[in-house]
Amino acid sequence: MELFQLRYFSAVAHQGSFTRGAESLYVAQPSLSQQIAKLETELGTRLFTRRGRTISLTDAGTVLLGYADRILALEAEAQRGVQQVVGLDRGRLMLCGLPALDQQLLPPWLAEFRQAHPGIELRVRELRPSRAIARAVLSGEADLGFVHLPCQAEGLEVRPILEEPLLLVTPTGHRFQGRDCIALEEARDEDWVWVHEAQDDDHPLYSACVRAGFRPRIVCESGSAQGVVSLVRAGLGIALLPQMAIDLRAGIHAISLIGTPSRTLAVVWPVDRLSPAAEVFLQICLTSADGGGSFGPTPASQESSSTSWQKMVMPGLSR
Repeated sequence: MELFQLRYFSAVAHQGSFTRGAESLYVAQPSLSQQIAKLETELGTRLFTRRGRTISLTDAGTVLLGYADRILALEAEAQRGVQQVVGLDRGRLMLCGLPALDQQLLPPWLAEFRQAHPGIELRVRELRPSRAIARAVLSGEADLGFVHLPCQAEGLEVRPILEEPLLLVTPTGHRFQGRDCIALEEARDEDWVWVHEAQDDDHPLYSACVRAGFRPRIVCESGSAQGVVSLVRAGLGIALLPQMAIDLRAGIHAISLIGTPSRTLAVVWPVDRLSPAAEVFLQICLTSADGGGSFGPTPASQESSSTSWQKMVMPGLSR
């Protein structure tokens, strides 16, 4: 039983004539008659009683017509639903990114997308480390992922979108206080506060220290950049953090590093899957990045307002 056969049958039943049914569907009457005959053969019963040029539904035909009309209505509804998704009138966009990206990088892009496509449901999930985000994208849990490089990319398209400097974070009264810029190797003998998943040689924070000629002496760990900042503020050590992850408050100083070590942020998506909504959001990200999303070195600052800090470190990202 094919959909087009049900469509032919329904047209004949409602028009009360094979001729008018064929005309309503713009098909040849012999072809329509042949398909209805095949449908009757498959079902093992007659669907119409024919008396000359007059036809009427059999009891079996009456039962089938109710189902056929419901099936054809569902088919039309399915087509409308798909077209709404393709046309971005409805649907869902699922994003996955590192915490600092969700808090500062994505909001202006999400706002732009939401303004243009209010019918799309937006879901943003914070996840770390980057390899966990890559797995989420590959498994279909997220349409797009935002990671730092390097990132395992088998099965994923990877596009760098932003380069962000790493800054040294110290508490009030530290010996580096008042310095606008220092070399990272000067801090080799310091006690360090660290994000616990950032201790692999390929992680941009840890590799920056390795390239500076030392491995940090980690005395305390936290599960988040915010936790690291709090521990630094308490005087437990110093930290190396991406600029976007730093929320400056009283008692914390951020110092630029000579050579401007950095991390590269990227967007990833499956090579064989990109929904219409994800494609539009990806274009917003890439357009913003191409329009001037690179970070430059930032001198030490004593801003007490996190809002002022965000405005300083986010040039070119709001469109």
